[in-house]
Amino acid sequence: MKSQLRSVRLLRTAALTSAAALALVAVSACGGTSSSASSSSSSGGGAKAFKIVLPWYADPEGGGFFAAKSEGLYKTKNLDVTLQPGGPQVSATQLVAAGRAQVGFTDAAGIIQAREQGIPIVAIGALYQDNPVGVMVHASTGITSFAGMGGKTWMVQTGQLGPAWVKKKTGISFTTQSYQGSIANFLKQDSLVQQGWPTNEAYEAEKAGVKVNFVPFSSSGFNPYNDVFFTSESYLKSHRKELTDFLAASMQGWHDYMGDLSVAKTANAAILKADNQLTSQSAWYAWDKQRKYVVADEGKQQLGAMTQKRWTTFVDQMKQLGQLKSTPKVTDLYDSSLLPKVAAPTALPAAPAGSY
Repeated sequence: MKSQLRSVRLLRTAALTSAAALALVAVSACGGTSSSASSSSSSGGGAKAFKIVLPWYADPEGGGFFAAKSEGLYKTKNLDVTLQPGGPQVSATQLVAAGRAQVGFTDAAGIIQAREQGIPIVAIGALYQDNPVGVMVHASTGITSFAGMGGKTWMVQTGQLGPAWVKKKTGISFTTQSYQGSIANFLKQDSLVQQGWPTNEAYEAEKAGVKVNFVPFSSSGFNPYNDVFFTSESYLKSHRKELTDFLAASMQGWHDYMGDLSVAKTANAAILKADNQLTSQSAWYAWDKQRKYVVADEGKQQLGAMTQKRWTTFVDQMKQLGQLKSTPKVTDLYDSSLLPKVAAPTALPAAPAGSY
């Protein structure tokens, strides 16, 4: 199932070196002009063609963009937006750097490492203000924090920095096994600690009858932005209006998707149509559980917000973990000036009765 493969996307950082090399070749071959050429095309109705590569396959992680499209918010900005599915075989970095898409998604580490490879991408917003990646344990163990996970075996993705930070910060020790996308072993062994997302692995476990306690890595102080939307430096410089309009429509779409059940129902229907391997139950579970990570911290006042303090903190943490060849200039990593002032919904409605 795709939900069981969700954590494959956590390998983006570890696999970025090869993707970066491909993107660098693509940029060189295109002479750096593809972004401008792509953005100048228009649909038959005169709207400007605009492609975004979603963070994953069509699912609620991209729900606000489906909402903006279904509500006609992009059309009001004269944008003909294509929502291209992502996934483990899709390199958004390569597509955006080569000008075949205008916006893609990665995590904060992905932005930094791409720039280390000479790929000029820039973050323009961050969906998850509280990074939802973490670990889960069987609720029956009574464990609710990292302190109780020492001495256990952690099923984690190669290249994930969260576990390394937990060791450094808390001083606990644990052994690791490579997580390949299946939680079958975790379901059978209550002694295991399982990496994942509260919207996917947690759902799979509960569907299998195993109640879990989920602990995000952010609770250890390791909280890099996730689902960071980025564009190329050249597109940012020459098409600020298109990006401003895209962000205005998208953030309004996310506001409506999280706070208006009628909008969420329409958007989820479009998501399910786009991905026939997704179930309605898993879609509503993800819709419900992801929202608190979107509206956390600065997200309450401005959806998609980014601050220099957060970026600086993460750069320092990467240095402490020995992940940087050189220290990047933080202000080169992101540009939050185009984000609209769209606050989070004042209330988050409960999921429809019986939806999951």
